Amino acid sequence: MATGIVHDFRLEIGHVFGLPVYCYGAVYTVGFLAVFGWFALRRRRLRWSLADVFELSVFMAAGILIGGRLFDILVYELDFYAAHPLEALNWWAGGMASHGVLLGGLIGVFLFCRLRRKPFVETADELSVPAAFVMGVGRLGNFIEGGVIGSVTTMPWGFVYPNVEGARHPVALYESAKNLLMVPVLIWVLKRFPAGRGMAMGVFVFLYGGLRFGVDFFRDYEGGWLGIGQGQYFNLAMAAIGAGVVIWASIRKAPAAIVTPAEPRRISPVLVALFVFLCLYPLGIPTSWTREHIEEIRNEEMTPNP
Repeated sequence: MATGIVHDFRLEIGHVFGLPVYCYGAVYTVGFLAVFGWFALRRRRLRWSLADVFELSVFMAAGILIGGRLFDILVYELDFYAAHPLEALNWWAGGMASHGVLLGGLIGVFLFCRLRRKPFVETADELSVPAAFVMGVGRLGNFIEGGVIGSVTTMPWGFVYPNVEGARHPVALYESAKNLLMVPVLIWVLKRFPAGRGMAMGVFVFLYGGLRFGVDFFRDYEGGWLGIGQGQYFNLAMAAIGAGVVIWASIRKAPAAIVTPAEPRRISPVLVALFVFLCLYPLGIPTSWTREHIEEIRNEEMTPNP
């Protein structure tokens, strides 16, 4: 009999108009609002209008939702969706991947910068602080929904999950703490190397990938490549890219300061409505894995071989 703390969290926060509101999806809503708030506070330094902040938030949120979903389908759950292709359209069953969230959000920011002719490096540097916060809060959501399972442990803080044998490391909490501790580090980096150098962006990518590589040794991936969890390859790639960006940022000349004031633009009600929709939509996403698939995997693992 496994000993440990029983994981008995409810996936649902409650219901609104008869529809369930999930803890996991709520972390995306909190994250989108955090990014909006950070850039709203920093927009005078960036010489942005409030309309620019809304547009960035929309592009980033859309990129996160699309990227997180596609990455999960193509990398982590391809076998399941190959057998159930129509389920790929059912976001409400769950299924989001953190590496896809980062990549999709970055692509969204890049497209915004191209559209509005904003300096991408400066924007990415500024994004590093709220991104670390978002990923930290996101892992709290993973812990509550029980989608990220750690390896077996005898430590007193191990958690026992339904249909999972043995007490497990709360690896989602480990990574949440790691991400949240990155926030003050990145704020310090931005003070030492103002946005536009690329240093904060590089430090974020390096620390996120490098530290997660260590943390994920306590994780029990439901699948792997060549005996190693899929995510570990992406962690190593991120750490290598981040190190390269840090080196590049340390040797490049600081960009000249731009003193052009923000161009005043009217905030479109459609833009505001779209941002509100993107903030509300994730509230219906229950888990990071597709519920039916993860239940299949864990039931198979618990079934003894004949």
